[in-house]
Amino acid sequence: MLIDRLAMLDRGAKYPSPVTSSNNDRLPTTGDVHLYADPMSYNTQAPVLYADCEGLDGGEAVPAGLRHRTKGKEEALGILNDVTNVMGKTGLGRSPKPSTASRSSGVIDTSSKRKFGKSRYASQRDLEWAVTPETKKREYAVTQLYPRLLYTFSDVVVFVLRNPRAFESTVLDKLLEWGSASIDKSLNQPALPHAVIVLNATDNVDDDEWNIETATARLLNDISGAIFREPRFEEQARLWQAIGRTINTTKDLLDCYYASITVIRVPSRGRYMLMDDQMGKLFELINKRCQASLLTKKRVRMLATADKLQVYLHAAYDHFSRDLDTPFDFVKEALKHNPIPQDFSGNILNLAISIGNNSTKISQNGGGTQQIFENMVPMISSCIMLDSVRQNILGTPVRLLDDAYVDFCNVALEGYADFYAPCTFSHPKYGKCYNVKFGHDPKGHQNKHGRIFAAGNYQSDVDLQDFAGQWIDQIRNHLRQLHARFQEATSRVREQSEQKVAADLHRYQLNDFYFSLGNVGDFISHSTCFSCLRELPEHPLPCGHVLCLPCIQAYGIKAHTTVEMKRCPLHERETMWEPAWTVVVKPQFAGARVLCLDGYDAPSAAILPEIKLCSLADVSYSGGVRGIVELHVLRAIERVFGERLPIQLFFDLIVGTSTGGIIALGLGVNNWSVEECIKTFKHLCADAFRPRELSGIPLLEKLVTINHGSIYKTKPFEALLREKFQDRPLFGGANDHSQSEMLTKVAVTSTTSIDQHSVILTNYNRPDSMDDELPYRLFRSNEPSQEFKAWEAARATSAAPPFFKSFTKADTKSSYLDGALYHNCPVLVAHHERRMIWPDIADTVPDILLSIGTGMNGLDNEIQSTAHRTEILKGGETVTKRKRTFLPVQLAQIAADRFDRILSCNAIWSDFKTDILSQNSHVTRDSHRRHIRVNPDLRFKVPRLDAVNELDSLERATKRYLNLNRGKIKEIAHRLVASCFFFEKDVGSVRQVKEGFECTGRIHCRFANSSNEMKYLGEFLRTCLRGDFEPYFVVEEAGTLPDDASKIPMPEANITDMYLRGTFKLKRIRVVVSKELSTTNIFLCLRTELYPHSSNAFLPISGFPREMMSEDSQRKSEFLSVRFVSMFTGNMSG
Repeated sequence: MLIDRLAMLDRGAKYPSPVTSSNNDRLPTTGDVHLYADPMSYNTQAPVLYADCEGLDGGEAVPAGLRHRTKGKEEALGILNDVTNVMGKTGLGRSPKPSTASRSSGVIDTSSKRKFGKSRYASQRDLEWAVTPETKKREYAVTQLYPRLLYTFSDVVVFVLRNPRAFESTVLDKLLEWGSASIDKSLNQPALPHAVIVLNATDNVDDDEWNIETATARLLNDISGAIFREPRFEEQARLWQAIGRTINTTKDLLDCYYASITVIRVPSRGRYMLMDDQMGKLFELINKRCQASLLTKKRVRMLATADKLQVYLHAAYDHFSRDLDTPFDFVKEALKHNPIPQDFSGNILNLAISIGNNSTKISQNGGGTQQIFENMVPMISSCIMLDSVRQNILGTPVRLLDDAYVDFCNVALEGYADFYAPCTFSHPKYGKCYNVKFGHDPKGHQNKHGRIFAAGNYQSDVDLQDFAGQWIDQIRNHLRQLHARFQEATSRVREQSEQKVAADLHRYQLNDFYFSLGNVGDFISHSTCFSCLRELPEHPLPCGHVLCLPCIQAYGIKAHTTVEMKRCPLHERETMWEPAWTVVVKPQFAGARVLCLDGYDAPSAAILPEIKLCSLADVSYSGGVRGIVELHVLRAIERVFGERLPIQLFFDLIVGTSTGGIIALGLGVNNWSVEECIKTFKHLCADAFRPRELSGIPLLEKLVTINHGSIYKTKPFEALLREKFQDRPLFGGANDHSQSEMLTKVAVTSTTSIDQHSVILTNYNRPDSMDDELPYRLFRSNEPSQEFKAWEAARATSAAPPFFKSFTKADTKSSYLDGALYHNCPVLVAHHERRMIWPDIADTVPDILLSIGTGMNGLDNEIQSTAHRTEILKGGETVTKRKRTFLPVQLAQIAADRFDRILSCNAIWSDFKTDILSQNSHVTRDSHRRHIRVNPDLRFKVPRLDAVNELDSLERATKRYLNLNRGKIKEIAHRLVASCFFFEKDVGSVRQVKEGFECTGRIHCRFANSSNEMKYLGEFLRTCLRGDFEPYFVVEEAGTLPDDASKIPMPEANITDMYLRGTFKLKRIRVVVSKELSTTNIFLCLRTELYPHSSNAFLPISGFPREMMSEDSQRKSEFLSVRFVSMFTGNMSG
């Protein structure tokens, strides 16, 4: 009634509402739990959702709605079982195990793991606790599962009663039964639900009882003594009295379970004006109670957004479908999905949490808030001093503490006390209270099993107001001592820089600090550098610790492109690596080389099989086996180098989707050669697409897909990925020191099943984006042990429905779908990631962004393009006629239309070049030459994703295309070679001269001296020596005449040194420009002929063009600006 009444005010818009049963119908109408939108608040900041579930006294009868929904599926399964049984008897096929599902009984089928064509708005779960005849009954699930979910998450619970005289024997019993069955099944619940009792079909009452306050007061007065008349109620009252609650009336008992109790009367038929008036009051009452609940949650900072609520609901369903007895912890679940801020306060908080969870020495001595934070005083003090010296901030560290760091320290202390420090109250029989400060008030003291064993407020081991000041004083005093030692050391060792002295002093503090905590190997974070507490950890070490770049540079031996680490600064006594662990670092101002690998161009039916399930077997898919196209393109480029230089060495970042994601992981994480990738890929294709029983038989094949939830077997595919990629963590983890850090950064796209949000899984860390409009998010687990493994990332990015089931990560229960749903051509992801990983070059163009597709049929694309334009015109005509509706079919069709556009890789690439590149003020004519797409024209209809028999024809067609486009492939390879060279400016060499401005420096190679890679590059450069021609560099000021450019030769002797000895060294060069803001270009010329794509023979070296005379001051200004914003926005968000 509420929905239909309010929907009429919205110009006839149709909103779904529950179906009511007739007076003669003995079956419940609604099955399961359904959410309905409130029309009045639908488009507001706080929409109200009505949750409707079947009645608690429905018994074993299957509701009518559920019967209707499952009838078709049951008939399909019945046909399938009958046919397969016959085929099994006749030898035509293998008969599967008979289904244990009953077609008419109310028993829950828990033996089958089948999932049918899942609606976008619904999900199913197996009830793992339904293992006995009693727990398998439908009534058991309805009475035990639903109350736990609805009581835990509802802001308002509405009970409808037709006969008020039966209130005490029916509704009061249900009110208390719901509350008592559910109140101890959640921990840290931010607010209890409000109860609203609707006395329906009321006749012959005083007019003043239509008033809510009067009706509430009279009903509660009438049942005031009910707790003394009914033994069950009296027993509950005694239990609450035993833990300290005062229970004198029935209302006192109800207040233990509900935030408020309100009664409203609704008249019977015939009094429609009064009925409308009362329904209006009911709506206002529900809205008022919801607002009160929201304010309570907001006050304790546990108010969920729509997206977060969806995640929490699914988490609760997962939790209670596995275990009905263990309580659901709100704070624990909330903290999983609310990352700690990546600022100084958040990093202190991360360290405090790690100490609380892992320090055996601290826990043996109580492990309270005061002890944890007092133990961190030397560490925090040293980090503040180190940071002030690194950033060259004026003023003494003590002064800086008061001016800039105190607020961060206080925010960390308050955050730990509010959300991580459990109440210290304990009971000799029931143990410690498990609730934290912000989840304590509604219920009082609860142990870890959910039992409420005492009334009372949150208790802490520390008075926060007194301790905060004392703690800051301790940090201040320790800073004074450190500063005195720092001054003494700098005056004694004058040849060392202040940064080196500060780093050495800090290293001593680090070793003593972590030794005092216990096992240093237990203190690992992927979100905080546990060395300085200031920066983001990016570089994993063999011991498992992950440090930031400044700490790596401070404690390692620096070269032009690498830093060698011989020890971990957190525990030097226990680590000694020989040979040294090598960390690869991008040279300052060098550009980025990005490779982008497509997934597959799938039509909408692949994404939404419930729309056109009957056509699944006939749909043409791309990608999958067409990943072989991408591999042959990469091999053709690699062969230009001579094949001894792996293609991944020439890219700083590889981003892939689906089949492209698997290739990206093979190249960048497992460091396979392209040849090894091709071999592995063919093996995957041959074994992954294992047909199920009855495959190839019309109709039956579709029934098998419905029955199993995917066309192909998923477990063999998973086992194969695990075999090939093994259990190597995608990021972090303790490594064998014989392995080096992953040289190439890799990101693969995926999609979360629950909220259908695009995510990327990476082997690197980078700062969170401040742009809320970013069309994806980077997944990084708060727990290092729960990081994705390489094989899991491969499975998550390629979980393409309906071919394979979604991938569920075992340790987190999170489910993922193919990344192609949002980023089939992940060029936009590659663009954003490049800018966030390397902020020093965020506003410049990349050295190269190479996008490789999985092949196309050029003629077919022309036909589709014409059809698409026609469809757009038709769509424009029909959109204006479309009425607002919420029919699922229409929603599915809208989604299908959206996917048709999203999954067209060439269209995505065109949109990127049009929309993104045109908005960049730094884009020049040369910029478009750096953004290159290779998508071979196969000249025949593209095969399905699973067309393994088409592999040979795909290879032949790709080779034919590459042979016709040798010039383009060679230009790409030569551009990559040019990007191996960069210019390093001499420190402090910029100065004003008569001609304008000048600086000096050298051209270096990214490959390390004496390395095989340097030798192989020299071997390639030898092939460029033709007659009198030698490769050379060109230095010019942009906009000047070619005659003014300087030519820097690369003599044959230098190339011979590279080839034989692995060394590259050119003379120092002088760069002169007319103005301070002038742009400089440095090119490499490898041949005299013009390239077909660029129309010239000059290829820019890495990072060029550059404003070399002004870039240092600009970077310093940008850094200080970013630092200022980071410090103060972090402070405010705390």
